[in-house]
Amino acid sequence: MKDTVKPRRDDGEKRGRKGGKHRKPGHRRGRRLFEHGELRLLVLSMIADRPRHGYDIIKDIENRFDGLYAPSPGVIYPALTALDEAGWIVVEPDASGRKHARITDEGLAHLDANRETLDTLLGRRLPQGPRGRAPRPIVAAMEDIKQALRDQMRRGAPPPARTEAISDILRQAARDIAALTPLETTEEEGQPMQQIITRHKLDTRRRDLTVRDKVYLTPHMIRVTLEGPELDGFTSLGADDHIKLFFGDEMRDYTPRRYDPDAGALVLDFAVHDAGPATTWAVAAQSGDSLTIGGPRGSAVIAPVFDWYLLIGDETALPAIGRRVEELTDGVQAITLTAIPGQADEQSFETAADHSAYWVHRPVDQAADAAPLLDALRRMTLPEGDGFIWIAAEAQVARALKQYVLSDLGHPPQHLKASGYWVDGAAGKSAKSLD
Repeated sequence: MKDTVKPRRDDGEKRGRKGGKHRKPGHRRGRRLFEHGELRLLVLSMIADRPRHGYDIIKDIENRFDGLYAPSPGVIYPALTALDEAGWIVVEPDASGRKHARITDEGLAHLDANRETLDTLLGRRLPQGPRGRAPRPIVAAMEDIKQALRDQMRRGAPPPARTEAISDILRQAARDIAALTPLETTEEEGQPMQQIITRHKLDTRRRDLTVRDKVYLTPHMIRVTLEGPELDGFTSLGADDHIKLFFGDEMRDYTPRRYDPDAGALVLDFAVHDAGPATTWAVAAQSGDSLTIGGPRGSAVIAPVFDWYLLIGDETALPAIGRRVEELTDGVQAITLTAIPGQADEQSFETAADHSAYWVHRPVDQAADAAPLLDALRRMTLPEGDGFIWIAAEAQVARALKQYVLSDLGHPPQHLKASGYWVDGAAGKSAKSLD
C-alpha cells in the first residue's frame, strides 16, 4: 500500500490549532509545516531508528524544531493508528505495559520508495531559533546526548555513583565546548570575526553547604572550603563568575576560587577589608558551620585567542585573578597588577603560563583611591601581540583604570572587561557596568 502526499490538511493540523503548538511565528499564514501524509512519513522514519512511544515522538519532533513546533497527541496517535492499519508498524506493549511502535519490513520498503520525499522532510527547519541555524551534525549530536540521558533515566534516577559519572561527563563537555574559539559573521562585511566573550546561562538554585576547612592565606585573606551533597551539578565556567552568599536577609557576591568535583569541594576566598556580614561570618567560621549559596547565574568565558593577559585589581579581585592565572595554559603571558595592604598579603599561583606579578602596597583605608594602581600601570610596558585586559576593583578605581586603558593606551574596547566589585560608602553594592 502506498501513501500519496496530497495538498490537503489533516483534521488535526488546521493552522496549528489542534494539530500542533506554534509557540513562536515559525509557521507562515496559509501554509502548513507538513502536508497530508508528510508527518506520517516523518514518524515512520523515526520509528525506523528505534521503537518509540507516542510521547517520545512528540518530544523528539519538538526538539527537532527547537520548541517552535510540536504535534499534539490528537495528530500523533491517529498517525500511529494509520501506520499500523497500513501494515507499516506494529504497536505492542513493552515490559512496563506502555505501547510502543516498531517498524515492519513493509514499512522499511515504504521508506525506501519515498526516500527523496523523506530526505526533504529531514532537512526541513523553521527559520527561527539557534538550532535552526546549527549544522546538522551538531543537532544530531545534541539529540544523541538527550536520548542517552533518557535511556539512563528510563527506570528512574540512577544511583549516586552513576549520577556523578554522568554529571562529570556533561560538565567536561561544557568546558571543552566553552574552550573552543567560536566564530560569528558581521552583517556589514560578511567576514568571520572571533567572538571574544561567550556568555552561558547556568543553574541558579540554592545549595546548603558545610564548612570543611578554614585557613588564613594572608593577614587579609581567609580561605574557606565548603562541601555537601548539594554541590552535585555545580558549574562555574568563568574565572570571574559570581555566586550569591546568603546571610539572613543580606546577600553578597563572591567568586568561586576553585571547584573540585572529584573532591566534592568548593573553595571561596574572603578579603578581610570591612565589617560586613560576609567578613564577619568568615572570621568566625568553623568546621561544620553552614552556608547557603546560589548560582552562579551565568558565566562569561573569554576565548583563548590572546598572546597575553593583563589582570588588574585589588584584594577583592584576587580570587578571580588567581583562578584566571592558574587556568591559563603553557605559552601564554599572564601579567597581574594588584593593590593590597602590604607585602605579607602577596600570594603565589601555580600555573603553566608565564606569570609576572606586580604588587602595589597601600593601606586598606585607601582602597578607593585610583592613584596607586594608575601610577603603577603608567610605568608598565605591555607585551607585543594581542592582549586582553581585565579590571576589577572599587567602582571609581575601576572606571579610572578603564578610561586610561582605552584613551591613553588605545586598547581595543572589545578586548577589555572592567567591573566595579564594590562601591565606596555603599555596603553590598557593585557596579558591573562602568559605562
